Amino acid sequence: MPGEFVTASVFYFEADGITEKFVQSVTGMGAKNNATKGVRGSGKNGKTLRQNLPGQAEFNNVTITVNYNGEQDLHKWYLACSEDGKPRQWDDNRKAISIVGYSQDKSTEIIRYNLKQCFPESYTGPEFDVTKNDPATEKIEVSIEGYEVIANKKDVKA
Repeated sequence: MPGEFVTASVFYFEADGITEKFVQSVTGMGAKNNATKGVRGSGKNGKTLRQNLPGQAEFNNVTITVNYNGEQDLHKWYLACSEDGKPRQWDDNRKAISIVGYSQDKSTEIIRYNLKQCFPESYTGPEFDVTKNDPATEKIEVSIEGYEVIANKKDVKA
């Protein structure tokens, strides 16, 4: 389907052993190159040299919101990395995460974000409210050390 636009609502999430989740949203994917800023020196006649240089890259945390169905795999992953009173095993429990966007016919992978060395920084369980009809959700915010983007360029509109 050449020239098809990517639909933001047709996607999939998986994280090394955590699959088949019905995901409401994935937010925060991105990176920033923190430039060093400032005056680098002063020369003849007080001429000031200003130069911005690339600094350390910083990757945003990614928040995944899924429909809660009673499974505890996201919560268990968080606990394995962060539970107080026990040895924290975040380094041993890092996971690779993939966010995959599909074509509108839901059969062709259009874009894939592979997030590297992820571990959960926070977990939010479902909220229950008698005034709402929305499905209960849980959220996990993950720290990432990098990512790669793989796009099927012949199908994606720039």
